[in-house]
Amino acid sequence: IPIILQTTLTADAVSFFLWSFYWMVLYPAYFTPFLHLPTPKNRGIITGNENGLFTEFPWDVACRFYDKVPNQGLIRYYVALSNERILVTSPQGLSEILSSKSYDFGKSNLSKFAIKRFTGNGLGFLDGDEHKVGSLRKSLMPAFTARHIQDLIPTFWSKAVEMTHGIEETVRLNPTGEAVVALHDWGTRATLDIIGVAGLGYNFDTLNHPDNELSRQYKKMFIEPSNAFNWLELLGNYIDFRFLLKLPIKKNLELTQGSNFMRNIAAQVIRERQEKLHVSGDSGLKDIITTALASGAFTNDQLVDHVMTFLVAGHESTATAFEWTMYELGQRPDIQSRLRREIRDRMPSSLDTANPLLVETLPYLNAVCSEVLRFHPFVPFATRVAEKDTTVLGQHIPKGTILAYAAEATNHDEKLWGPSGGRFDPERFMAPGAANSGGAISNFAFLTFSAGPKSCIGQKFTRTELACLVAAVVGVFEIRLVNNLTAGNLKLGKTKKSKEGIFAIMKRLDGW
Repeated sequence: IPIILQTTLTADAVSFFLWSFYWMVLYPAYFTPFLHLPTPKNRGIITGNENGLFTEFPWDVACRFYDKVPNQGLIRYYVALSNERILVTSPQGLSEILSSKSYDFGKSNLSKFAIKRFTGNGLGFLDGDEHKVGSLRKSLMPAFTARHIQDLIPTFWSKAVEMTHGIEETVRLNPTGEAVVALHDWGTRATLDIIGVAGLGYNFDTLNHPDNELSRQYKKMFIEPSNAFNWLELLGNYIDFRFLLKLPIKKNLELTQGSNFMRNIAAQVIRERQEKLHVSGDSGLKDIITTALASGAFTNDQLVDHVMTFLVAGHESTATAFEWTMYELGQRPDIQSRLRREIRDRMPSSLDTANPLLVETLPYLNAVCSEVLRFHPFVPFATRVAEKDTTVLGQHIPKGTILAYAAEATNHDEKLWGPSGGRFDPERFMAPGAANSGGAISNFAFLTFSAGPKSCIGQKFTRTELACLVAAVVGVFEIRLVNNLTAGNLKLGKTKKSKEGIFAIMKRLDGW
C-alpha cells in the first residue's frame, strides 16, 4: 500500500507540474488564441504583468497598459499565476460587451457566489435568460423613473438636513466654533438611513443611534478587505470555491448572521406593505418596495433579494461618492465657495425651510457631483466572463474568456474627454449642451454606473441623493481638509475608498 500511495502521489505531482507548466509557461507563449493581440513586456510566470502578487490595485495594472501598449481596442495581459485577461479599451469594444452583446457575458463566479451570500439573486446579479428577458427589471423601473425619484427628494433632503444638524451639534461642543469631523462616518449613516426610508419605508435611524442593533448587524455584512479575497478569486479559476464560503469561520458566520437579520427585517416590512395595499389599495407611500409591490410582478423572496441589493450597492456607492465630494471640495476652496453661493442664491431661506425640489435646478451642484462620479468611480475595475463563444471587435472570444474594463482608465481617457480628462474640473459639465455628457465623445466614456441594458438601475437615485447631501452640507459649513496629503491613499479592496477616511474641519457659517 505505501508503494501504491507513493506512486499515486508521484503521478499526481507530475500531472500537476505538467498542467501548471502548460498554463503558466506554454499557453501564454504559444497556444493562446489571442497570441496576435498586443501584450505588455516582461511577464513573470508567477506575477504575470503585475509588479508583484497582489501589491497593486487591479485598475492601476489596467491603467498602466491602457495607454502605453499600442492597441486597437484589445490588450492581452496576465495577472497572478499567469491568468489571462483581455482588457477592452475602445468605446466600440465596450459597446459590444456592455450593450449589443451584453448577454454573451456574465459576472465572475466569485462575484456570483460571494454577493449571493447576502443579496440572494438580486437584480444586479441576474444573468442569462432571466435578465435577458428583462421582465423583472422592467417591472422595477417605475420605482427608478425621474418622476418617482423626484417624489423621493423630500426624503433625501430630510435625512441630509438631519445629518447636517448632527454635525452642527458636534461643532457646537467645541468653543472655537469648528470641529474635526469624520465625513465617512456621517455619510455612511445618512445614506443607510436614506436607503432604509426611500427603499423600504423603514427608518434605520443610525444618524441618531449609530450603534443600534440594526447598524451593528448591517456592519457584519461588510468584511474588511484583505489579500484573502484576492487569493480566493485566483483559486476560483481552478477549483469550485463555493465550499470555502460555507466554512464555519468567524467572518462567514458574521456575514450570515448580519444578512439573516437584515433579510428578516426586509421580509417583515414587505409583509406590512402587502397588508396595507390589500386593505386600502394604496398605502400612500413612495418607497421603492411599495412601488414594486404595486406592480404585482414580484414574489416576496424576490423583493427581499432586491432589498439586499439596494442596501449593499445603493448605500455603499453613494456614501463613497459623498466622501470623495468632500475630499475634492476640501482641497478646492474656490469651487466650494462658488458652489455655496449657488446653493444659497437659488435655494433662499434656510436649510430647514428651503424647497428641496430646487436641488435639481442647480447646474453647478450637479456639475460638481457629476465630475466626482466621473473622477472617482466607486468600482474602478470590472471583469466579465464569456458565457458562450462570441466575438468582440471581430476577435473570436471562446467561452470562459475573462474580459476586463477599467472605469478608472476610461473615465479619464483624454481621447474621449479631451486634454483635461485627467484633471478634476466640473466646468466640463457646464459647457453648453454638456450637462449630461461632460463633453465626452462617446456614450461609453463614463462607466461609473457601467452602461447598456445591465447598467445600474439606481443611477438617478444615487445622483439625486448625492446632490441633496452635498447641498445641505456645503450650504451650511466651510470645509477644510485635515488630512489632505494622505486622504487620497486608497484602501485595499475592489472599490475606490480612502484608506484612512476623509477628515475635515467643519465651521458653521452664518446666513443660511
